[in-house]
Formats: sequence, C-alpha cells, structure tokens
Amino acid sequence: MKRLTIAILTGLMSASGWSACNFNFDTTSAFLTFYRPGYVDFPSLVGQTTSASIEPTTSLLNVKKYLAGNAKDIAYLKKGIVLQPQGIFAFEYKFKVPATALPNNEFLTTSLNKAVMYYFTGIPLPPINYLVEYQNNAGEFTNNVGFVLNMFGGGISFPVTSTPDGYQRIGIYINQDAKQIGVIYNGVDKGYFPNGAPVKIKSITFENAMEYGGINSNSPTIGKDVSIELITDKNQFQFTYPVGTMDICGNSI
Repeated sequence: MKRLTIAILTGLMSASGWSACNFNFDTTSAFLTFYRPGYVDFPSLVGQTTSASIEPTTSLLNVKKYLAGNAKDIAYLKKGIVLQPQGIFAFEYKFKVPATALPNNEFLTTSLNKAVMYYFTGIPLPPINYLVEYQNNAGEFTNNVGFVLNMFGGGISFPVTSTPDGYQRIGIYINQDAKQIGVIYNGVDKGYFPNGAPVKIKSITFENAMEYGGINSNSPTIGKDVSIELITDKNQFQFTYPVGTMDICGNSI
C-alpha cells in the first residue's frame, strides 16, 4: 500500500509538472465598448489564436479594429499571471500577415498588440506596455512592411523576412535578474532591448489587437486571413532560449 501511495503521488506530481500554460482571452464586444472604445471582438478566437479575414472599408476613416484580452485584467480586477522574481521567462507570437506592402492607401497594423507588465514597486505605478506591432504601409513602414517593438519610449524595428511556411515568429524573454528583455525574430536572436526594465516584472497579461483600412471593394487584399497567436506554453515554443528559461507559468523549458 505504501508503494502504491508513493507511485500515485509521483504520478500526480509528474502530471502537474506537465500542466499546460494557458492564457484566457475572454473579452466581448460589449465589454470592449466601455474599456476599449472603437474595438470589437476578433471574428475568430481559437485557443490563443485570434484572426480575421480582410473586408472592404468604405474610406480611410472607416477602420476595422479588433481586440482580445482578459476582461478581469483590463478592468484592473487582477493583474495577469504572476511571475517569479528570479530567472528568465519567455513567450512567443506567431503572425500570419502579408509579407509585402499593401497597394495604394491600404494599411494593416497590429497596433495595440501588446504584453502588459506590472512590476515590483512600493508605490502604485501604471503598467509597462510592451508593444509588438506589425506595420504594413503604416507607421515606420510606409510603402513597406515590418515589425516595431516598443517600450519605455525606445524600440527596435526590422523588416519582414520570408519564411518557408509564411508565418512570422517573435520570441520575447524576460531576464528578471538582469532586468532586461530580449527578442528573437524568425530564429535570429536580436539581443536585449535598448531600454531595460526599471525593476523586476511582477506579473504579465496580454492583448491581441489589429486594425486595417483603405480597402476598396475591388482590392486584391480582400479575403486574406490575418492571425495573431500568443504562445505561452513551453511545449509549443519554436526558439532556443538561454539556459534555465521558463514559460510564464514557471515551467522549465
């Protein structure tokens, strides 16, 4: 009986060690009307993948805006997933987006797509918004296409590169001990962000977002699918991270 009990406990510990690290997108369009005016739900939400098919817009002012987040986090009823104060934590994004510039006045961005980070401090301060923005014929990439990552008033940008499967992947790793945040783009480690975190990150939450406009009724862009997948589970990571890195739930890679 003693051996059986030990075996059962060992099995439970092993199972808990392999538990998935998930993030819950649960906002509704009614909720967003109050907390994120101008945005509505993504037409499709499957797990942690948000997506939409491009539709015509009547003018540049008629912009389609989609957003998904965690309702309690956005309403400040809680502050996301709590991180351990030591170590390195990673998460990834997988984007399905056009790799070439859109024609004419069309534009597409993932503006407001971000990780929202709260940090250890003795006084209440606003969270850090780590923007992970794809820009097509917009922002820094007018008549071009690329990514801009921005926080603390400083950022890095890089053009979109072609990939065998057509997806763009970004990995982000938070070094709590060094108070630095690193970036990997399509397998290439870009190193640490120019501006480090002022203090250690206490917790993190996420918002997937995109917007587009200027799509005429005869545009070849109509019908193209755009998706943003947030990856938080270590078993789904594509990149290699520094030794000892964990997912945001504390599971070692």
